[in-house]
Amino acid sequence: MLSNNSLTPDQQAAVSHLYERDATILVAATGVGKTVIALTAIHELIQERELTKVIVACPAKVVTNHVWSAEATRWDHLHGLRVVELEGDARTRDTILKTDAADVIVVSLNNLDWLLNEDHGCDGIVIDELSKAAGKQTRALKTKSKAGMLTWRVGMTATPVSQNFEKIFPMCRILDDGKTFGTNKAKYIAEYFDSDYMGYNLTLKAFADASIMAKVSPLVHLVSDNKLHTLPPLREEVVRFKMPDETREVYDDMKRHMVAGDVEAANEAVKSGKLRQLASGFLYQENRDEEVDVLDTSRQSEVYMWRALHPRGTRLVIFYEFMEQGRALTGMFQNWATSSVPDFVGGKANILLAQINSLSHGIDGLQHVCADVLFMQPVWSRDAAEQAVGRVWRQGQTKPVTVTTLVCDDTLDDVVMQRVEGNAQWMELFKKHLEG
Repeated sequence: MLSNNSLTPDQQAAVSHLYERDATILVAATGVGKTVIALTAIHELIQERELTKVIVACPAKVVTNHVWSAEATRWDHLHGLRVVELEGDARTRDTILKTDAADVIVVSLNNLDWLLNEDHGCDGIVIDELSKAAGKQTRALKTKSKAGMLTWRVGMTATPVSQNFEKIFPMCRILDDGKTFGTNKAKYIAEYFDSDYMGYNLTLKAFADASIMAKVSPLVHLVSDNKLHTLPPLREEVVRFKMPDETREVYDDMKRHMVAGDVEAANEAVKSGKLRQLASGFLYQENRDEEVDVLDTSRQSEVYMWRALHPRGTRLVIFYEFMEQGRALTGMFQNWATSSVPDFVGGKANILLAQINSLSHGIDGLQHVCADVLFMQPVWSRDAAEQAVGRVWRQGQTKPVTVTTLVCDDTLDDVVMQRVEGNAQWMELFKKHLEG
């Protein structure tokens, strides 16, 4: 069992910050230990009677995998801290809430609104993955009268500015009731951004990043990421390939006319999804239960060649997005692939097949396996991609990790890659202002 002395100086500094502040945006990379930092601060605040009970609102998978209660049992200094996950339907959750004496109540973001209407008895809240939660799922914190009881608020995230600086407003609004930027988002946008004539595409005004960060920095605590110094090397590569001519004709029809065979895109957003499907080798009807057209994009053969020629011979985690990709991969690697994390960790299979969102949060343990990562296509969400890689490349990993992304040339894959690279620049700008 780990002790309080096992916390790094950076983790201990973060605990002290949370103890001393009523509102904090805790920024730390995947694998740095946000969960134990929050639990340690909660434990100390409860022991000192500064807090009575704390809500943890997080993605549903984190709740069902009992991540927070499991983490509490790993550390001897957290002995006696009672952590309870609220799962199941409303009646089951209500029963757990009323019968289990808990110091920490873990609930999914989707059920936070329900909990705030109950007699929860909490005076603090931690929002896990704040950058994902700064929307309708946490509007309850701005509108429910009982939310006023939550006088200690912490939001945790690895990527506070994955897309421009726009999301900084709702994150601050949730944590400080509008003290930093007020309560009117339109006013925030008008003050710091220029927009196109439609009002959709926002660009920061000159020097607006400095003005925003000057106001938000008192709320933020950045946990130093020493992974570059303590972990084995991380190597990232892109494998590109061309779409076969026959599939290109279908792709171009969808791109120009929003129609490909019997499949029609109702709007631009749907068309983008269809183009991504085509680049991945499949084209779905609107009803996912209907027939799926399987097209040759050479992506499947590329996976096979990449794996066969892979010089390191290590095990592999393959992240895919579309259901049919998972089925095709299962058939291709049926003798040495699994979708079960325990089977993969236990050595029963050399390849772990995972839908991108299924392993991005709430899963631990893969860092104890020597494995590389393969993305079947670029991932829109930089946060999801970093979380996925962080399942393998984190404390406990002893071997170098190679991350490969397959990109189909001259398709929407290229647009996604450009967006990911652009989003990384926003995060670097955010850190630059914090670090002075």
